[in-house]
Amino acid sequence: MALDLYQLKAFFAVAQTLSYTEASRRLYLTQSAVSHAVAKLGRGVKDELFTRTGNKLALTETGAILYKTCEAVFYELEKAEERIGAVKNKNAGTIRLGATVEFGTTLLVKYLKDFIKSNPGVHVDFQFRHELLRPLLKDELDIIIDCKSHKAEGLEKTPLFREEYAVIASREFVREFRIRRPLDLGGCGILSMDKGGQWWGNFLNALPQAERPELKNITELNHIRAIINAAMEGLGVGFVPRYCVLKELKAKTLVNVFPQLKLLEDNFYVYQKVKRAGLERHRNLVGYLKNIKATQLERA
Repeated sequence: MALDLYQLKAFFAVAQTLSYTEASRRLYLTQSAVSHAVAKLGRGVKDELFTRTGNKLALTETGAILYKTCEAVFYELEKAEERIGAVKNKNAGTIRLGATVEFGTTLLVKYLKDFIKSNPGVHVDFQFRHELLRPLLKDELDIIIDCKSHKAEGLEKTPLFREEYAVIASREFVREFRIRRPLDLGGCGILSMDKGGQWWGNFLNALPQAERPELKNITELNHIRAIINAAMEGLGVGFVPRYCVLKELKAKTLVNVFPQLKLLEDNFYVYQKVKRAGLERHRNLVGYLKNIKATQLERA
């Protein structure tokens, strides 16, 4: 049995995405070319590589074995390409870096400026989105920075800094609704990423049960920047990561409603696939990110 590299690349892309359409986009090939290559590989191994139920593809047992092998082989080839590029002082490769929307757009691109300048051989592409784990597992992203704790098999998890939160509102809103203690929030408009108020969990869970307000009048906004802007317009009280509103707090267009209250915090983590953690450019970037301090981000 002779395994053709072109056919294996086509198969690997389909196995990663479970879609011939997505695989063809990733490889810059026509869908028929990808389908033909996978079919030819299947004939070569004398077995089916995928099963189809309706519109859903799934790996067969043979396909799963071949996928694991491709994963190891192509990642080793990527390491070789990186080493060869380093020897020739050429581009050492690309990192597709994913992060949460507000953190990525507000701070990450600024913080990584020095890394990008000091590593001219590494090209960094950014994607900012709310859901990061699935693109990482499908190899659409190489490294992600997320404040959620993921436990998927085959992931390397590196803790970063802790994320602080603030309850924000305009001065006029605070005066109008006479907000002095957490229980007062039960009688005013609440700005939240979800209609049920789960977004406010780190605030509510930091309070004794008797001091927890019932959040009744909730306006759902599915973006942190929208919550900030709505709070500045006097539409309600928001709950956001503190680093997102440093300028507004300094300019006094917003106030930290409960500055003395100790709120629960989240931890940011870096995730990557274990098998790709050996790439030099990955090690360098993760090492740089590990030096992030909350105080540095506030100055970014």
